[in-house]
Amino acid sequence: MSCVIGSWGWRHPEWDDDVFYPHDLPREWRLSYYANEFHLVMVPAAYWLADGSTEEDWLDDVSGVFTFYIDWPFLQLSDLAAYENCAQQCLSLGQQLAAVLVDGDIWQKLSAEQKQWFKAVTEPFRRLQYNAVTDAEFAAVYDDQLAAAGEQLLLLHSDSNESLRELGGRLNQLLQTAAQKTDEAAHIKHIILSGQSVDIQRLKELDTLVTLLNI
Repeated sequence: MSCVIGSWGWRHPEWDDDVFYPHDLPREWRLSYYANEFHLVMVPAAYWLADGSTEEDWLDDVSGVFTFYIDWPFLQLSDLAAYENCAQQCLSLGQQLAAVLVDGDIWQKLSAEQKQWFKAVTEPFRRLQYNAVTDAEFAAVYDDQLAAAGEQLLLLHSDSNESLRELGGRLNQLLQTAAQKTDEAAHIKHIILSGQSVDIQRLKELDTLVTLLNI
């Protein structure tokens, strides 16, 4: 079965005005609209911190097969209560939460106390770290081991400047690299097209490409 494709967030201004979202679509309906076409999303830390979106009931906007990854917010959190609030939001996603993700560069800069708080409040969840700059498989935060085969996630960077042929070749190379890191044949279950700005057309093309390559 083909892996599932999703975006790093769904609130990209360049998707507005009939590029992806209809011009008259209310902001609060965007996740529901996005979820009609894609079944996976990364919730950026900024969504939690900027506009009270932690109060948004995301589950009401998606189907039961939709999957969330949560980018754990650190930089503006300074107390345990804030961490616990984020953890409660994660718990509300239930089985539809695949993992809590941590930027590896941020992780290295955290104080011992912040790391301890994180470990305590996120214990119920699968916890992964990632490299925000390059294409990367996600690895476990503490033991630095790749997730089990069949449960791997790929963070992928691409835009319209890269041809589909180039993207297909690079994707195959990334899959081969994944296979070399595991004892079993690697299978990428989820691919997140990431970046500060995600090209919606490239996201659609990636979805088609993965289907054609039978990944």
